[in-house]
Amino acid sequence: SMRLAVVRVESLKEHEETLPQVAETLALELKNWAHLQNPIIVEKNHIVLDGNHRTFVFKKLGFRYISVCRIDYFSEHVGLRYWFRLLKGVRGTEGLYRIVQAMGGRITPANDRVALSHAIEASPFAIGVEYGAFCGVIRFPAEVVPDAVSAYDALERLQEGLVQDGADLEYVPCQSLSDAGFCRQIEKTTLVIWTPRITKDMVIEAARSGRVFAPKATRHLVAARPINVNVPIRWFRENVSEEEINERFAAFLQCKELQRFGPGQVINGRYYGEEIFVFYDKKPAARPPA
Repeated sequence: SMRLAVVRVESLKEHEETLPQVAETLALELKNWAHLQNPIIVEKNHIVLDGNHRTFVFKKLGFRYISVCRIDYFSEHVGLRYWFRLLKGVRGTEGLYRIVQAMGGRITPANDRVALSHAIEASPFAIGVEYGAFCGVIRFPAEVVPDAVSAYDALERLQEGLVQDGADLEYVPCQSLSDAGFCRQIEKTTLVIWTPRITKDMVIEAARSGRVFAPKATRHLVAARPINVNVPIRWFRENVSEEEINERFAAFLQCKELQRFGPGQVINGRYYGEEIFVFYDKKPAARPPA
């Protein structure tokens, strides 16, 4: 189920940090927007699941309100996936071992990708690495990485160290490694980082505590998504009550039509793997012939 509403921006809780360059670009673009095209996705306690950058920018620019779509986070129809890291231009594993050792961790070789996957699942805070035929599991002592947020902090330090050594960082969906065609395109000098596993409970706990994950930690897959709602941006700056703006929002939605599409659509240049509900303005009633 989905419920559309307008909420106070200050009520939203992010669960991961933003990428500075993405947030800066979005802030510049938003100043020229007349409408907010799509609502952000939140769970019942206003923890942001999809739309962290928009939330960050709305707070930074002083907006009072934002439109959201509330979903049942713990529904079986809501999936939680991860972003893996590709570090391109890595020359050998010496730098990797050096960085991990300096951070107080250790690398244990794994026989193959299957063994690596099992090891990551068995150790929630572990980090996997793959470089050519080499597979390994990075683990840190409990005093260094006591929880999931700390695991992603360690991941951030690791990838920053590799970037300082000259590698180029790229984020890819975790399921990309299941695609044989994608794997064949991975260059010999590319190091693949398998990120620590996160659970929905970990996401909720982090957001409630105010300790957020590093950027690009989670990738949420929802069953359905509303798009092209196109709420006027100026509404979100107005000094009105939440009740008043939601009454206006409800009337606004009454003037819209809905069209439902199955998964696999490309709209406005974006691929949607979930079901989508597209909003559009109702056509005026035809006048009777004179």
